[in-house]
Amino acid sequence: MKGLTKYFNIGDKILIEYFDAVGELRQYVSQIVDIHDGQYEEFFDVLIPIYKNMDVNIRQGTVLKLIVFKGEAIYEIRTILFKKLFGSIPLLRLKAASEVIKKQRRDYYRLKIFREIEARLVINPEEKQYGEKFKCTIQDISAGGLMFSSREYFNENDTLEFALDLNGPIMVVQGVIVRRILNESYRLLYTYGVQYTNLNMADRNAITKFIFEEQRRLIKKGLI
Repeated sequence: MKGLTKYFNIGDKILIEYFDAVGELRQYVSQIVDIHDGQYEEFFDVLIPIYKNMDVNIRQGTVLKLIVFKGEAIYEIRTILFKKLFGSIPLLRLKAASEVIKKQRRDYYRLKIFREIEARLVINPEEKQYGEKFKCTIQDISAGGLMFSSREYFNENDTLEFALDLNGPIMVVQGVIVRRILNESYRLLYTYGVQYTNLNMADRNAITKFIFEEQRRLIKKGLI
């Protein structure tokens, strides 16, 4: 693995993603201060993220995904928190632990959004058999899927139908559960990752448009 500076530059604003001790996805904005592009080991020095005017406490050894947005492309790399540097400016030294992956911006960006919607289990789509409707809360959404929380229990590979309200006509989409996380300390006990199935181009474009509009609004506020 060589050539971090082909994709990342000192001064780049980045997004850091990781899962905390209870399985909650955390996302924070940071900035690259230095890049150590060595022959055998490569490191990033980045600003310690700040949330509510306090440094975010990340445990040493945590796996962090480092993401940078450049034009229509997104570059991401998996890193490990190697150590914390407490100089005049507190930094995290992140050890590169994977190759750099390039993705298209329109397919990647996950918008954090907390919105209550209705959903139901798809039992037999050919015979139009469905479970009872229930309320759930979206945590994030992308052009490829969404994450939601609910007290309802589902298995991986179950298919659900969602009624999405994205500042326009209600959009009905279906998706398959690809991940389930138990959150014992939260009121909504389960968090599910969902990948869309058979999403038509019009609906995908509508979701992408909604995400871009929200993304521009957040960029103007300096939040991403």
